[in-house]
Amino acid sequence: MNITKLAALAAAAVLCTAGCGSRSESGGSQISTAVTTAAPPIGGSENSGEKYDSAKYLDMIKERADKAELDSEPLVLGSVGKLVSPAAGSLAADLGDYRVSSGGVKLYYDEKLFPTELMLTLEKYFTALSEADYNTYRKCIFPSYLDEMDKYLAKDYGYDMKTSFAKQCSNLADMTEGDFTVTRIKLEEAPDYYKDADNIDKYFGRLDKLFGSGYYQSVKDDSDRIIDACFFLMGKTAEGGERIIVGEYEIVFAEKDGRYYTFG
Repeated sequence: MNITKLAALAAAAVLCTAGCGSRSESGGSQISTAVTTAAPPIGGSENSGEKYDSAKYLDMIKERADKAELDSEPLVLGSVGKLVSPAAGSLAADLGDYRVSSGGVKLYYDEKLFPTELMLTLEKYFTALSEADYNTYRKCIFPSYLDEMDKYLAKDYGYDMKTSFAKQCSNLADMTEGDFTVTRIKLEEAPDYYKDADNIDKYFGRLDKLFGSGYYQSVKDDSDRIIDACFFLMGKTAEGGERIIVGEYEIVFAEKDGRYYTFG
């Protein structure tokens, strides 16, 4: 996505915070109703905006992650509604068509490139980070990555994946100065980031340095395919505004037995 589109995304967010698009903006039929279940706040109004304390927020997430009850049940993905086409000439039109998930998130993606199940997994991944839900988060991650990263963190840093997860949640909260709710996710093909190497080879080359030279091969042997993409994440802050949280960042998925997983 170019800078013009990214700016349009921010502008459209300001105009559409109230939920534009519950009906097709080109005058089409009503899409299926999206139901959002509000998660308990982590910091709440006491730790957001001008009152935001990053260290205190991190401690809250660590406590929640440490108390998380883990289960082996498969990830429940939910569903998406009909395709919504923004009105021609509107700010939202530059963002393209989207679908609203049963979790209430606007999902922008091309089904010819990315299966709906992959997109819903990505939604679960980010909502888990916004809600400090470690049990859901770990179900979105490729199983061997959890094991290998746990060993690497313990050896080199003296902490585990729960602490790493808490740090990820906290880093996102730092950008929004407290709690946030995921509102939009856009997924696109990743550009060629390197002149002399394939994106995926480069990505797993870094993991091979952390976990051992055979990790990439083990992932290829244990999955049906590997997918490279880049994402844009938007969310609503505790103070009610919608903003870009992450813009154009690479993400890699592995497909295994009809399920999709990411790394990190």
